[in-house]
Parts: sequence; structure tokens; C-alpha cells
Amino acid sequence: MAETPDSTAESSAQRENPSKKKKLLGSGGQLSSLWRALRTLEGRRLWIGLGLLVLGTISEGAAIITFLPVLQLVGSQGSTIDLSGMDFPGASLLPALIPLGVLLLVIIVLTALQTIFNRSKAVYLSDLIHDFANHYRITLFRSVAQARWAHVARIPRTRIEHALTGEIERLYLASFLVLSILQNLVGLGLYFLLSLAISAPMTLLSYGFGMIALMMLRPFRRLARHYGDRLQMRRERQLNAVSEFVGSLKMARSMNLEGRYLDLFSNILGQTKADAREFTRQSSIGSGLFQFAVVSGAALFIWVALNWAQLDVARIVILLLLFMRTAPRFMNMQSAMQQLMVNLPAWQAITKLQGELQDQQDPAMDGNAPAPVPRQDIRLNHVSWRFPDENRQAVSDCSLTLVAGELTVLVGPSGAGKSTIADIVMGLLEPQQGTILVDGTPLRPDQMRRWRDRTGYVAQEPFMINASIRENMAMAVDEHVDDERILQALDLAAAGFVRDLPAGLDTTIGDRGSLLSGGERQRIAVARALLRNPDVLVLDEATSALDWENEESLIRAIAGLNGKVTVLAITHRPAITRAADKIYVMDAGRIVPSKGADGTDLQFEDYFGKMKS
Repeated sequence: MAETPDSTAESSAQRENPSKKKKLLGSGGQLSSLWRALRTLEGRRLWIGLGLLVLGTISEGAAIITFLPVLQLVGSQGSTIDLSGMDFPGASLLPALIPLGVLLLVIIVLTALQTIFNRSKAVYLSDLIHDFANHYRITLFRSVAQARWAHVARIPRTRIEHALTGEIERLYLASFLVLSILQNLVGLGLYFLLSLAISAPMTLLSYGFGMIALMMLRPFRRLARHYGDRLQMRRERQLNAVSEFVGSLKMARSMNLEGRYLDLFSNILGQTKADAREFTRQSSIGSGLFQFAVVSGAALFIWVALNWAQLDVARIVILLLLFMRTAPRFMNMQSAMQQLMVNLPAWQAITKLQGELQDQQDPAMDGNAPAPVPRQDIRLNHVSWRFPDENRQAVSDCSLTLVAGELTVLVGPSGAGKSTIADIVMGLLEPQQGTILVDGTPLRPDQMRRWRDRTGYVAQEPFMINASIRENMAMAVDEHVDDERILQALDLAAAGFVRDLPAGLDTTIGDRGSLLSGGERQRIAVARALLRNPDVLVLDEATSALDWENEESLIRAIAGLNGKVTVLAITHRPAITRAADKIYVMDAGRIVPSKGADGTDLQFEDYFGKMKS
């Protein structure tokens, strides 16, 4: 069983990709950070996307402008439009006379082309945003996989899971909202130019009204940012509660604790609902005020246009059409900025976690040097290890020797440092003091990755996927491993029961192997480790769930590896010690004497008898 507490060790460094930050960024800093990341990662594709947004808005404006000549015929009986005396953008490029039917056909064709264009634009932008979000999902995934084990083991699993799933989805939405805001800005800019060409005073009036409304609603966007922070915290708590409940479901059922978990989960959901209600109440006030401002602006616009600007009907209608296009954009800007503030904390959470992990990258990941095959022994020479933020040494000045081809057993009370020794032997932890020697030669950091290829590991609670026994076994080597090899490994690990199952190797074992007993899971895990043909096999309480008969069978199988595989077994049970070539006893992070005053080996039971006394 792993001896690392499940607590968070957070780095003080705050990283935005690729530069570090020394403190948490405010919403403005986070927004600029997100924009820089989009610009850096997507580069040319982003500018193409922005170009498509511009073209899409131009096509909308062109469709509106084409209605201006049509309005000339209002109140007349003609069917031919005289463009010679009209003043609107692009009028000089058109013929003096044009039939109404032709112009209407042009409008229909433009609309059809605009529909096709918008579809292609939407697909392009969707791909761009998905690629951006998936880049960070993959980068974060890789950072978790390549970080130092000592650091990853101390990060709550739910924090990593939430970042890789829920927070990435919020990042996708935040990126979409950034592009949505840019699209609205581009649209407002182009419509501003079109409106100026028709009436500068009316344009300045309508746009000034919209900008004032946006500035007045800034407190509501700040409210959205605070709600986003609370939402992130609530969702992490929800995921943590679900993970704890599912992980301890059997215990909860056996102790009738379902009600407590349900109350806890209901309480978290209630708090989330209360936060959402308050945010909705406040934001709806802001939306209502904005709509009121828009309606008031429209009324003022019409009054000024008719009584002061004295524009003709055609120009007023076109300006109203433009106003109907710009007003929703101002509203969409407000809505998008609020939603962006809600989802922006996800960007900070992702970059913060990624920065911590990248600061703790395992140097062994860059190494590809061949690792030695132990021919004589593996020695831990005065090794020490202390986990970050802990004063107590997990392992202190420990020296032990694993003779090649022999079974070495490590015993001791919980928390003595046995699993830390196992992690050092496997190369997951690099000694802070002392060295690992293979046949007298120090094992270098650039050899650790290949060294792990030579090791097999079986934990007390082995990892299983919800798939067939064959697929779980193939994880150790490759998906095309021969069935006969799998069955031989299962027989060697006293897991021959698989042959008698109706579906054999195709038997599905359930989530984390829940359809198997604990002993069956352990035996399959041992077989999976043996399938790797390891030079070194580490068993961390690998027989704890076995009955005495199956334990004896597995111990005989392990003893049969003598001379072929170097085995380190960590145990609290006496059975495997009887097959050991050598026994080490650990207590409080140190190797303690395992021989009596007369020089004879202390038995496992005798040692713990002395400990209790």
C-alpha cells in the first residue's frame, strides 16, 4: 500500500504557458494570457479565423445595403431602380439603371452564398477551438504522466481529474467566447463604418449609447468573475464527494453511511444552486437594464432621426436595420463577457496545475540510456528520502542488498518506509542522499526509464480497467500478446481459475476489477507483472487478499523464480518470509537489526512480539 498521504503540495510558482507568474492573475491578466496563448498556439489559423469573421460581417452588411435601392421604389409604381443619384457605399460600382427583379435575385444569391460561407466559417472556428482546448488537455495529461512521482502522488486525484475534464470543457467555452467577443467587435466596427456613410450624427448617437451601457454594466461582469471562482470550488467539491463515495461504496453500505454521503452531496448541490440563483438574479437585473437602455436608445434614435436629422424614409429604415444589427451585438458583448468571466477561472486553474507539474518534471523522462541487467546484486547505499513539506524522513540512511535471483522480504509496521524503499528500487524516486548500485555501478538518472522497463510491480490494490482479462493482461506488454503466453503467466501466478471461467480470457472484470474477488485481482496483477519477463519484481503487499491456500500456491510460484528474477516483497504476513532468502526489518524509516543477540535470525512473529511488548 502506498504510504504517501493524499494531500496537496502546491508550488508557489504560477505559470502561464510558457512564462511563469509569481501571483494569481486578475481577470484582465487572465484574459490577455488566454489571448496570447490562442495567438501563440494557433498563429496563422487564428488570423484566418478572424479574417473569416470580418468577411462574414461584410457579407451581412452588403446584404443590408442592397435593400437601400429597393426602398427607393416605396410609394412608386416603377419596376426599375435608378442608382445614378443614390449615395451609399459601393453605389459608384453599379450600373445607373437596374431592374427590380435582378436586384432581388442578387439579394437571394448573396443570402445563399452567405449561408454556405457561414457554415464553413463555423466548422473552421469549431475545429480551431477544439484543437486549442485539446492541446491543453494533452499537454496537461503529458505533464501529469511525466512529473516526478513524489509530487504527483501528493496532488489530490480529483484535482487532476477535474482539470482534465470539467476545467478543459470550460476552457473550450472561454475560448469560444473570446472569438465571439472578437466577432461582435468586428461586426460593430464594420457596421459603424456603414452607418457613418449614411449619417455620422446618428451613428455617433447610437454607438455612444451602447458604449455607455457597456461601461455601466461593468459591476455585473465583476460579479460574474466572483461567481466563476465559487463555481470552480463547488465543482471540485462535487467531484471529490462523488469520488470518495464511489471509492468507499462497499464500506458505506456495510456501515449504513449512505445517508451521510447523500446529505453531504445534497448540501454541496444546495450551495451550488444558491450561488447560481444569486448570480442569475443579479445578472438578470443587468440584462434587463441593458434591454431597457437599448429600447430607450431606439426610441431616442427614431425621434432624433425624424425631428432633428430630417433623414428620408429610406435612410431611416436602413439605419434602423443597422441599429437592429448593432444593438444585439452590444447585448451579445455583455452576455459573452459575463460568461467569459464565469469560465475564465478554469484557464487559471489549468495553467496553475500545469505550471506546478512542469516545474516537477521527472528528468528520467528525457533519458534513454540502456539500463544494466543485475547479475550480482542491487544495493541501496545509505539512501535517504523526505517528502516535500514534511519534517520527518520517510527513509533515513538505509542500506540493503537485493541479491540477484533471490527473494528479499521487507517487513515492518505501517508507515515504516517500506513502500518508499520499493519506489526507490523501481526508480520512481531518486534518493536525495545515497546511491542505487547495480553490480557496484551507480544507476544514473538517464537510465531510470529503461530500468523501469526491467521491473515488474504489483500493488496491494492493483489497477484494473473495465475490460476483459486479456486486455488487462496485455497492458503490461502490447495488445497483440499471444494468448498462450498470457495463460502461462496466469498459471505461474496461481491464477489458473481463469481457464475455468465460461468466457476465459474474454471475461469482463468490471470497473477496477469489481467483478473479481480481491485475491483474484491480486493473482491476475502478479501474472501481468510476470508477463513482462522482469529482471526485478516488486510485490507491495501482493498477497494480502489471498486465502492461505492461494497464498501458498503463489509463494511457491515466486520461489520457483529463484535464480531467474530478483524479487523484493513487502509484507505484513509471515507466510512469504519463510520462503525468503533474506529479511530486512524497517521501523521509522530505518533498517533495524533483524538478528538476535545470539546471531540467529529473528522470526517475523518474534519481531512484532517484541514491538508490542
